[in-house]
Amino acid sequence: MADSRQWQGKTSGGKFGQRFLLTFLKHFKVTVLYPTLLLIIPFCLLFARKPNRALYHYFHDIRGYGRWRSLRSTARAAYTFGKVVIDKFAIWAGRSDQFRIDLQHPEITQQLLEQDKGVLIAGSHIGNFELLGPTLQHNQKKINVIIYGGEAEALSRQRDFVFGGNNVNLVPVTQDMSHLFTIKNALDNGEVVAILCDRLFGSPKKKTVDFIGKPADFPIGPFRLAAQMDIPVLSVFMMKERKRNYTGYVVPLHTEAGMAVTQKVDALVEQYVKSLEDTLVQYPCQWFNLYDFWNIE
Repeated sequence: MADSRQWQGKTSGGKFGQRFLLTFLKHFKVTVLYPTLLLIIPFCLLFARKPNRALYHYFHDIRGYGRWRSLRSTARAAYTFGKVVIDKFAIWAGRSDQFRIDLQHPEITQQLLEQDKGVLIAGSHIGNFELLGPTLQHNQKKINVIIYGGEAEALSRQRDFVFGGNNVNLVPVTQDMSHLFTIKNALDNGEVVAILCDRLFGSPKKKTVDFIGKPADFPIGPFRLAAQMDIPVLSVFMMKERKRNYTGYVVPLHTEAGMAVTQKVDALVEQYVKSLEDTLVQYPCQWFNLYDFWNIE
């Protein structure tokens, strides 16, 4: 039986709503749609109980905010999430050019992209992971972005079309975990693999780590591959700023020579979680795992 804490969802809005957003955002800037969230978000706060309860739990029970601050932060996070979703549809519509991205320490990623080894990029469901592909597109290395595989067919085709022209290959997550073989082959070929490392997607291979003061489960599969293959690992987070601006944070994850594979995996997971915590200190309202994430009652 699936763990009730595991995320089960996919991109919302229905086929008609998704097609409308893709078509509209091919011709208009995202800021045209931002004001509509002032009408939509109150409705979502009233009726989308599970994600809102998860957000309130994050602010009140994990971060320790008071009741009113937790309620205000839940509303702010929902509004920010709405803007990020609109931004994602703009990217899928081929309009990533309208965003200004300030990538911190670009020399780190540039150096790794120019070497022969593969590179693992560990992302998360904070900020806007979809901007990673357009930001890191590079002629010398193919970028394989691991995505959820349960989207509507029209949306999946559009994403493949847009990213395929930028040397970005989208690899859907599968229930039988066969996507891990695709990841290994890409790394063997010296390519980049970018994967969200904060959801289990049914994988039994996990490590329980103290995350913002409470225990939480994180997948170890990608980190184990990186440790076994001795390839560099980066945490990269694309965080929403005001209007159409984003800041990209790059954190190298290190292991020491002579470490056993299990020790390397533990070190990589712990550093990844620490980088996630540090980023959320600056952007507490961009936590978008909208379900019961922590292992507490």
